[in-house]
Amino acid sequence: MKNNTEKETQLISDACSREEDACQRLLNLYKGRIFSYVYRMVRNYHDAEDITFDTFIKCFNSLDRFDQTRSFSTWLFTIAHNVTIDFFRKNKQEYEYFDDRHAVADDFVQEYEKKKKLEKIEQAITKLPPIDREIVILFHREEHSYQEISEILNMPVTTIKTRLHRARKRLRTLVQEER
Repeated sequence: MKNNTEKETQLISDACSREEDACQRLLNLYKGRIFSYVYRMVRNYHDAEDITFDTFIKCFNSLDRFDQTRSFSTWLFTIAHNVTIDFFRKNKQEYEYFDDRHAVADDFVQEYEKKKKLEKIEQAITKLPPIDREIVILFHREEHSYQEISEILNMPVTTIKTRLHRARKRLRTLVQEER
């Protein structure tokens, strides 16, 4: 959901008017993606629930300031990013990464090899600097564009591209060292 569809735009407009049903539908539409993103960052189910809840509280409290010509998803992920950063600052923690691996393969050997490769990649991602981990997650897992990541993290697009390129190179090196 990169851009607002007509249906989503109407839903957002209704939510801005404080229609309870519209707010609930908007929450249901995005809570899974926001929770997944936050959980990968904090690696704790209960903290991720709290941060997701806080994200939507802030979202609904500031819906009247949302520019409906822009992507709602990007705006919401920006709020989630900021709430997560506040959580880390408050708890003096660094970013962490966690990826659910639910791949199912027909062949046990393929499944085992795939699992080992994912574990190596996951382990390598934890060795990246915190901001690079977040960029990798937003780009590869959440499928945000460079521009959207730029808005979420409040960084220039060129910086996002450079950091993502360097993170990928570093990941390749780290995964190869694991062999």
